[in-house]
Amino acid sequence: MKLLFVQPSPGLGAGGLDAAIRNLSAALSAAGNCRVDSMDRAGSWQADVVHFHGLWQPWHRAISRECLSRGIPYVISPHGMLEPWAWRHKWWKKWPYYWTCERGHLRSAAGMFATSAMESAHLKRFAGAVPVEAIPLGLTGDAGPDYDRARSVLGWSSEGTVLLYLSRIHPKKGMHLLLEALRGPGPGKISRLVVVGGGEDAYVRRLRDYARDHSADLPPIEWIGEVWGEDRWKYFQGADLFCLPTFSENFGLAVLEALQVGTPVLTTTGTPWAELLPGDGGRVVNPDPESLRNGLGAMLSVQTRDPGHRRALAEKTHGEFGWSRLAERYLAAYRTLAGKKPGSGT
Repeated sequence: MKLLFVQPSPGLGAGGLDAAIRNLSAALSAAGNCRVDSMDRAGSWQADVVHFHGLWQPWHRAISRECLSRGIPYVISPHGMLEPWAWRHKWWKKWPYYWTCERGHLRSAAGMFATSAMESAHLKRFAGAVPVEAIPLGLTGDAGPDYDRARSVLGWSSEGTVLLYLSRIHPKKGMHLLLEALRGPGPGKISRLVVVGGGEDAYVRRLRDYARDHSADLPPIEWIGEVWGEDRWKYFQGADLFCLPTFSENFGLAVLEALQVGTPVLTTTGTPWAELLPGDGGRVVNPDPESLRNGLGAMLSVQTRDPGHRRALAEKTHGEFGWSRLAERYLAAYRTLAGKKPGSGT
């Protein structure tokens, strides 16, 4: 089977989306009998299925029309770009573009991929007759638990309780909610908040100013900045608890990365992890300061650094989200789509 991936413009796929696309491509190639090319390398248009990643790219509509004219079915993964929060963000720009370009692109697809049942339900509002299939994303690396070594490398005390935030710093991600939650009574066991990520200077500056102004009520905060690649794993491995206080995620790849190294997670109902969280891997609360505060208190009242618990959590996560299992689901979906007539979703 030959697949052609149409990827986001440079810069738009940084971080989780880039990792998701890269790992899916590698897993499909490793599964055998499958070749994956990207749009800039394909050239000949020889493909059984074209897979669009992301939305809101003017050149996507031209490619989808070419697919229709050549009889090549295509599938779209919005990667969260049609989630309610994202849809409301700059809606005044998106509505005109949606009706003039994006709607036709979406409804001429042979199918759409969601990463969770929650995203699938949201996509059906836009899909019309186009079928939507939910298949989760998989692991972004081979890392596993390594708590003691990571703490040593990072210079963190073996006694202190470290809370980690590792994600893009953006209003959607709810970092300001976490800072408010930490000011109240309850999460007093936290000895350090480590913030790994970058964002727009003005928003990051507001957060840092807030933290400085309320430093008497907050644990010490380390602002690490952006960390990519293999270097990020030691933060996940050494943390006692990972928190993603987001308003909206179609999946939440950072949650998966914490779980795969055995670190428990506190996240929100803005993610699909209430349906995906393995066993006692964490807690899902509403995205507001009080709920986060209560969730932190509940999570910190149990032992988060027990090696056996971390190992079991990591093993369960690797079993459920390993690519050797998920790649077959994607390949089966591609095979079904390859037999469809282009534009059958209109």
